[in-house]
Amino acid sequence: MDECNDETKFDKIKERVESILVDLITDIPDSLYTATNDPEEKVKRLTQKAAVKASAISTTLSVPAGFTGILTSIPDIAAIWRIQAQLVSDIAMTYGKFALLTREAMIWCLFRHSAAQLLRDVAVRTGSRIVVQKLSMAALEALLKKIGLKISTKFVSRAALRAIPILGAIGNGAYSYYDTTEVGKTAAAYFKALADQESQDSEGNATTDNEKLNEAETIN
Repeated sequence: MDECNDETKFDKIKERVESILVDLITDIPDSLYTATNDPEEKVKRLTQKAAVKASAISTTLSVPAGFTGILTSIPDIAAIWRIQAQLVSDIAMTYGKFALLTREAMIWCLFRHSAAQLLRDVAVRTGSRIVVQKLSMAALEALLKKIGLKISTKFVSRAALRAIPILGAIGNGAYSYYDTTEVGKTAAAYFKALADQESQDSEGNATTDNEKLNEAETIN
């Protein structure tokens, strides 16, 4: 009977997490930032600011132990994910690549460091560039279910830590800081690669145009 109850409780947690994930990638946040010629330093500052904010939310949570505590803390976890999603949007805008921030790219940036095996079919590396594949709605939903299951399992396994107030607060704050920093690194690498590729393509086109001009001058 207890096992049945535990399974039912876990299913509820998983459903809540999956619902939050769907909302997260369906409504990609806008950014108030603009593209800059020196994005790397700005991205570092954005990542640091987001990591501190996420850590503060986790550290200040006062969550009771047990299933009830886990359920009531899920909205706070959602707040951290929204901070991370906003960070991804801001980084994309800083590199001038917000138009390329798809749902698949958002998933890649948010969970590449924590669910790499699940995302192995989402992105393909071609040289120094990462190409994020377009997924059908069915494939996207299936992927979110897998990510939701993985996150829910980790979430429940960390519940025991929350039963120790001070240690739990410090541990969760540190984890959120690390997690947000990794999101920032993944997003920075992805959008920097896109920007670098565009720059190389532009230089290549300019070189080709110059070669054609020189060839024309030689013929004349």
